[in-house]
Amino acid sequence: MFSKKNKIANVLLWVGVSIIVIGLISGLVMGEDSETFLLTIIYWVSGFLSGMFFIALAEIIEQLHKINLNLSKDPDQDDLELLN
Repeated sequence: MFSKKNKIANVLLWVGVSIIVIGLISGLVMGEDSETFLLTIIYWVSGFLSGMFFIALAEIIEQLHKINLNLSKDPDQDDLELLN
């Protein structure tokens, strides 16, 4: 999914995954204390959306990194053949 060369995308991916996990766990803990299931759902949804935002940002950075690598490639190594 992500190349090991792009450290920013990897960090953002793991931040997003950890936010989702923390949101799930905190939803369970806070839901037990408040005796209402609505608070649990709020924590789950907000954790999921926040985590997915970071994962999407990591994917955008990864795609931009791939585009940058393709644009900086030498023209001699390009696979595209021009038709004359």
